[in-house]
Amino acid sequence: MPALTKAQKKLAQAAEDSFHRTYAAQFGEERWQQTLYPALAGSTRYAALTNRFAVADLDAVLSPEQAAKLQPIGFPRGADLSGSTPILSFQWDVSEAEATFPPPQPDSSSGLMTHWNLDAASLLAVNVLNPKPGDKVFDLCAAPGGKSVALSQFLRPDTYDGASPTLGGGCLHSNEVNTGRNKRLASNLQSYLPETLFKTGEVKVLKLDGTEPFSVRTLPLGPGSYDRVLLDAPCSSERHVIHAHVKAKQSGRLADEMTSWRSGHSKKMAKIQVALLMSALKAVRVGGRVLYATCSLSNDENDGVIEKGMELVQKERKKLGVKWDFAVRSGDLAAQGLAEWAEPTKHGWLVLPDHPSGGKWGPLFFALLEKAEG
Repeated sequence: MPALTKAQKKLAQAAEDSFHRTYAAQFGEERWQQTLYPALAGSTRYAALTNRFAVADLDAVLSPEQAAKLQPIGFPRGADLSGSTPILSFQWDVSEAEATFPPPQPDSSSGLMTHWNLDAASLLAVNVLNPKPGDKVFDLCAAPGGKSVALSQFLRPDTYDGASPTLGGGCLHSNEVNTGRNKRLASNLQSYLPETLFKTGEVKVLKLDGTEPFSVRTLPLGPGSYDRVLLDAPCSSERHVIHAHVKAKQSGRLADEMTSWRSGHSKKMAKIQVALLMSALKAVRVGGRVLYATCSLSNDENDGVIEKGMELVQKERKKLGVKWDFAVRSGDLAAQGLAEWAEPTKHGWLVLPDHPSGGKWGPLFFALLEKAEG
């Protein structure tokens, strides 16, 4: 590998310095340098989501030694969530250097995959959206499919019959516009959910461009028809940038993710995110809820997107006669124990791996929105 030139080193250092300045300004120099950045640079921690379409008890498919290391995760369950089906999820023993979990495997009887490994912050977000059996749910940016699998667990009726599976009048429509990611999404969902659900149309994989203003008109149920919409928007994913940077630096290389990073990138991403948010709001029914989420640290991509969405809805109400509005419901969650997981922001909540709880989850921002009559 050729040695780095002075110009390359200078460019890399400038990008890294700008990165640190940007987030130190947002989170405070002391926190950023002493706790948050080191936590972000550390290994990502995973939890295991049980696929209840395949197994009733994850312990049954693990060795006794593996099962002994399971620690159930308790999500906030306030009054608004008391009737919802719990997500059966577990964390691996955190004393291990790599807090990973055994990989998913096909269940011997159903053939479906037994569990999905993902950050527990993602499961928290689905828990907050709180779909119920019978709900019509739209996952707007669904690939690779972990959150869709989590949503499916809530939609599984208590009277579920494995012999003739049904969502009891509900549906799960999972969308991804990128061709490669769409194929991966479809493959993953087919590995986790009963084939019958696809044949009946209760589960569909869509390929719509959510940034196009009229894309919601082509939804299977049409605009304004979904009870719950999850928008896990594409974002700057700073933790990915940090991991690539740390790995490259250890071997004397430069990571493109860091050298190409610019402070204005978040504002460009926010334009895409706002367009997706408007589609999500148009897809949900009046009285239904949208959960907007990103794994970004940037205010521009988080609270800033919610505020821009507010502005655009008001413009459409004035110019186009739109009859609906939306209200932020994130504050309603404060009494449900979310402070044990996340810190409040202006319009939502932010899960970060240096949280005092020691969970080491995130980053994940989410805001709960409710569509209302104008």
